[in-house]
Amino acid sequence: MNYSALKIDELKELLKERGLSVTGRKQQLVQALVDYDSERGQSGDSVASTDGAVSMQTEQKSEESLGDVDSEMKVEGEEQDSGEMSPKKQAKCMSDISLLSEQERIELRRRRFGICEALTDADKRAARLKRFGTASEDEKRKLRQARFAVTSEADKIKSRGVRFGVSGLNDPDLEKKIKARKLRFGLK
Repeated sequence: MNYSALKIDELKELLKERGLSVTGRKQQLVQALVDYDSERGQSGDSVASTDGAVSMQTEQKSEESLGDVDSEMKVEGEEQDSGEMSPKKQAKCMSDISLLSEQERIELRRRRFGICEALTDADKRAARLKRFGTASEDEKRKLRQARFAVTSEADKIKSRGVRFGVSGLNDPDLEKKIKARKLRFGLK
């Protein structure tokens, strides 16, 4: 068959029917069809043979799709059966729950949702902090200081005093020298 005379859409349909890739330029599509035909040993001369093959393939596809529908219906039927069982189980649970006291209901609810004990406010806050992190800026700063060993201003001043010695600003002799200098230069 002369594939180059066909349109791209027709080429893509032929490629889909044969299970080949449908991407590429027209020349690539034609080449893929020619290669496929040469592998299969089919002659591309008769149009009728390809039409017959197309009709046979469509019939096979329709039979497969009918088989799929049957299997889907079976699966849906099984799901419905399992769905029917769950309301019965729920009905049993509901009747049991209605007979229980308030405290027993609360206890069942705790077990179902994984809550072991009633938590105090402090425990709740600690759990929240653990889950979401600290909320206030002051707490964030304190945690950052602890993590990076950041010291406060007072600590910095103390450490400088230890390293370099205490400044002599409070020395009385130094104050007298400063006053004398101010008088000498006319500053009061």
